[in-house]
Amino acid sequence: MARRDELLELLRPPAHRGPLIAAGAVVFTVGLALEEIRLQDELPLGVHLIVLAAAAALMYGLGVQAEPEGGRPRPSQSVLLVCGLLLLELTLLRLADVLGADGIALGSGTIMWTSLAVCAAAAYPAVRRDSAICTMIAGVAAGVAVLAAADWIFGLSQTGARWLLLLLALGFALVSLVLRGGNPRHAELMVITGGLATFAIVLLASVSAVIVAFTPFGQSAGDEVLPNFWELVVLFAGCGLVAYGAVDRVPGAAWLGVAHLAGFVVVANAGADETLLWWPLILLLLGGGAMASGLRPRRPLPPEPDGYAVERPLASRTDDEAGEPHAGGERAARDTITVRVRNDEPPGR
Repeated sequence: MARRDELLELLRPPAHRGPLIAAGAVVFTVGLALEEIRLQDELPLGVHLIVLAAAAALMYGLGVQAEPEGGRPRPSQSVLLVCGLLLLELTLLRLADVLGADGIALGSGTIMWTSLAVCAAAAYPAVRRDSAICTMIAGVAAGVAVLAAADWIFGLSQTGARWLLLLLALGFALVSLVLRGGNPRHAELMVITGGLATFAIVLLASVSAVIVAFTPFGQSAGDEVLPNFWELVVLFAGCGLVAYGAVDRVPGAAWLGVAHLAGFVVVANAGADETLLWWPLILLLLGGGAMASGLRPRRPLPPEPDGYAVERPLASRTDDEAGEPHAGGERAARDTITVRVRNDEPPGR
């Protein structure tokens, strides 16, 4: 028991060393990723698995054991948790490789169970340590698991992936509304997670268009990258993220919204004719109409109606309301109220 307590104390470093440990964790994670790539074929798979598992356990353990500050995790603790979860995903992929998966090109089933494991690992510090970034990682991992499961079971097409991403974005938005009252930071990152889902629609369409364009007999210059409905979804999501980021002062959501709008401009112009029809004309009319409505001349407001005066009996008025001066020519103190009442008892004999 004593050795266990000493080990836990070692994994709980003092707060003033947290930034140094977190910086070292980032550099170590990058170096380990380079080692895995360069020595892919030089070391046995078991050695790769042991190295990744040990590093993931160390990073994750340091992040979970760190003492929170004011009920919330310190920035250094969040960095350790992110590094640990990333290494955990690499460890699980390497484990799948050891168990018989075909190298790095893993199937949908493998991606599904590894993402579910990372989601569960991220959910623990999200709940017990109030880590908002782990809430976001759990959401992203859950979304990846849902997409991989749908592809594994049904064989997901690009249109099906778009609908599933839209449903995931709506689900994350609903979760953010639930978390908004008690956990505002978690709610903000849930909105950003939903934005990542809609932005994936643009990325998938763009990557697919590039691949098809470089294949023989691929898509021509006049083919659309995204149908009009999905362009509208991307435009609406971008405007919503920019508005949310501006109102609630969430820079990440605002920048993600800008990325949506830039992606919309790219896909809307791909294969389009040199004309104002239709998106340019619609957006110019909507934007110009909104600005004109806000800049229209203001009319003076009508005068306020006269208030109703209720005459109260003199016996119910205070000295201040009756205007009676206090001794010395000053009114009575505001915190003292004197109420006059009438005595209806018969006089004593």
